[in-house]
Parts: sequence; structure tokens; C-alpha cells
Amino acid sequence: MFHHFVTFTIALLFTVSARAQGLGQAQRTWESSSGASSWRKIVIQLVNEGYPFSAVPFMKEYLVQNRASLDEDLDEAFEKMIVKTGIRPFETLPDSVLGQSRSSIVRYILAKKHFRKGRWSEAMLEVNRVNATHPVYPFAIHLRAAIYGIQGKASESESDYRDCVSFSNSRYNAESNPVKLRQILINRDSCLAGLARAAFAKGDYSKADLLYLDIAKSSFVWPEILVEEAWSSYYLKNYNRTLGKLVSYKAPIFDFVFNPEIDVLTALTYMRMCLYDDVNGIVEDFYTKWMEPSKELRSFIVSHGRDYNYYFKLVTTFEQDKVAKDFLMQALLLSTSKDPAWQEMKQAYIDAISEFNKVKDRGNSRFNVELMRNVKEVVSDYQDLLGSYARAQFQEKYNNLSKSFQGMSFIKLEVLSRKKQSLYEEKNASGKRGDIKYIERNDKQYFWDFSGEFWADELGDYVFALRSEC
Repeated sequence: MFHHFVTFTIALLFTVSARAQGLGQAQRTWESSSGASSWRKIVIQLVNEGYPFSAVPFMKEYLVQNRASLDEDLDEAFEKMIVKTGIRPFETLPDSVLGQSRSSIVRYILAKKHFRKGRWSEAMLEVNRVNATHPVYPFAIHLRAAIYGIQGKASESESDYRDCVSFSNSRYNAESNPVKLRQILINRDSCLAGLARAAFAKGDYSKADLLYLDIAKSSFVWPEILVEEAWSSYYLKNYNRTLGKLVSYKAPIFDFVFNPEIDVLTALTYMRMCLYDDVNGIVEDFYTKWMEPSKELRSFIVSHGRDYNYYFKLVTTFEQDKVAKDFLMQALLLSTSKDPAWQEMKQAYIDAISEFNKVKDRGNSRFNVELMRNVKEVVSDYQDLLGSYARAQFQEKYNNLSKSFQGMSFIKLEVLSRKKQSLYEEKNASGKRGDIKYIERNDKQYFWDFSGEFWADELGDYVFALRSEC
């Protein structure tokens, strides 16, 4: 099975020179001692010599046996390790093992595990045990802000998101590792989005509208928050700007975005402007495009159950061939493969296979065989994690489609009712459909004519100029 996936991803890997890096210290430690003290040394030595994936099982064994906080050297090595491996391989450890450690990194790993399982109180307890001086703290406070948001505590959430931005900026200025820098930037921008969401949750839509504009268009999180900006404009009754933001998703650069809520909000906005023909057009197109494919998607998910290996091969094959059986599968696979979480895990998976090949080049000594067994374990874990994540994405997209059909059904019925009422009141549309005088703007926006193309720097800034017919 492992050999199959090495072959499958070989095109993604660089050729490793037969002159692999030395592992002298780690090998001597492994051959001369055993137990928790030797695992500590081996982890530090393997990480420092460039073999973090080989060190993962040793680190797991150390955590099983050790209850104390990690010493400075091991903590530094563990931090270096998870930059490459991510924290998910350690989430497979039992809660009892993770819970016995007093390490800030381990506390954060356990908090993330609780969070993914919806155990908010347990996650909060662990987050609060993370040391504020530790490099993982900006990520921990982000997690706490998200928990407060889920619990409906908007003010507490807003305060933590603000601190998250501050701590992330401080860590960014003190960091030089490009992988860490990327992670910190994503964390900071996610917290900027969180600030806007907290303002939105408190009903301060004007503030939310301005806060969303603080996120750079080059940010990894920007595409997903554009629809949230549209909702802020909608609640401000600035419907022309809502439509303008949503139309940006028609740009080819957003071909990976799969969010049927965009169509629902578009139809809802037209309805608020009493443009019922536009509403009916959106609704009918939605039903025509998605009704049958959504049924097929449900059957697809049911038929493959929790076969994570199938989903893993499905997405990774698509990444190479760029071929899908229909437009819905194309949209789902594009969305999954370009998701930052998927890309981060996939990179760890590729790096692990690369490390396996590097160890293999060293020969078949007992120590090398042990390291190859270690890396195989990590690769197997990541295959399951990637497959599980892909399946979860498919299920989430199906759930979103189902909710969107419910929304469209409500809109369709509401339009019928409103059109009937307008007939009784003998309301007739008159005058021209669009005019610049219907455009509203804030202090961070200015007017520029639309020339018919989607330019990258204009995305998200479009605004319609329609007259409400209500």
C-alpha cells in the first residue's frame, strides 16, 4: 500500500542524492540506550539533522511516558518539528496522554482536538493553560476567540481577536522561517476577519463593513470573506454593493470557490429591491443547475461511506489530471484541492515521502529500517487525514447545497406573494434601471468605471447602480 502511494506521488518529489545527510548522533543514541531519556535525545538530534518525520513516533513515545513540561531544547525541537509535520499526527494520541503534559504546545494540540470534536469547554480550559510568552500563543488566542464566538460572547471574542492580531504581528516581526511566516500571516488575517465577524455578530454592520476592508486581497483568507462582506452590505441595505461584491465570484480566478450561499444572497438582494424577474431568473437557474447533481452527490457520499482511501486518491488524482466526471465534481475537487488546510497537509505528506526516500538512500541498517518504519506510520496517518478531510469537505458542500435549496424555496414563495400584492396595488416599474446616483460609498472606497473585464485589483470593489422598484 505504501509503495503504491510512493509511486503515485513520485512526480511531485525531487530526486534525492545518494549522499544523504548524516545521522551519526541519533544512530549512536538509538543503539546505546532506551527509554524516555533516549527518545528525548533522538527527537532533538533527528530534528536538528533534518529528519522531523522520522522523529514523530519517538516524540509520541516520549509524551506517553513524560508528564512534565518540555525542557527548552526539546520544546524548540518540537516546535521545529510541527512546522514541517503539522499538529494533526499528534491529535491521534489519547486525550489522557495529551492531558498529562504541561507543555504549551501539547496543551494547544489537545485544545485543537477538543475544538474539532465540538467540546468547547474542554478546549477553552486547555487554551487558557498555554503560556502567553510561547510562540504558539497567537494561534491559541485565535482558537479562544473562535470559541467565544461560537458561545455567542461577541465582546470577549472581539477582544481576543484584537489581541491575536497584535501577538501575530509581534511574532511575524521576530520570525524568519518562511513556513512560519506564512502560518502567522494566515493566523493574523483570520483574526482580522474574526474582528469583522464579531462586529457583525453585535449588529454593528458599518464597523464590520470597514473591518473587512482591512484584509488585503492578496491574503489567503480573502476569497472566503467576500461573501461575508456582501452580507454586511445587505444588512446596511446597501443592496447595490452587495450585488457588486457577489458578482466578483464570477471572475475566473475564483473558479475554486464553491458556495451556493452566493446565489441565495444574490436572489435575496434582488428580492429586497423588488426586482422580481431577476429573482426568478436566479432561482430557476439554481434549480436547473444543481437539483440533479445534488441528488447524485448525496448518492455518491452514501455509496463511499468513510472510505478515506478512496477520497484521498480521488483528490490527489484530480490534482494531477485536472479531470472530473461532471461540473459539480469539478467544483468540489477544485475547492478541496485549493483549500489552505488541504494544501498544508498535502505538503506535509509530500515532505514525509521525500524524507522516506532520503532515509532509504542510506541503506538497510537496523536504525534506517526503524526510521523508515516511523515515516511510513506518519505517511499512513496523513493519507487517512487527507481522505477524512476531503470527505468532510464533500459532506459540508452537500449540506450547504441542501440549505441553499431551502433558502431558494422560501424566496420563490415570497416572490409569488409579493408579485401578487403588487398587482393588487397596481405598482408598475418605470424609469431607467440603473444610474450612478444609486451608488453609495464609504471613506475607503472610490468610484471607477467598470470596463467589462475582471481585473485583480478591482475584485470585491464592484457596485451595481440599480434602482429599487419597491
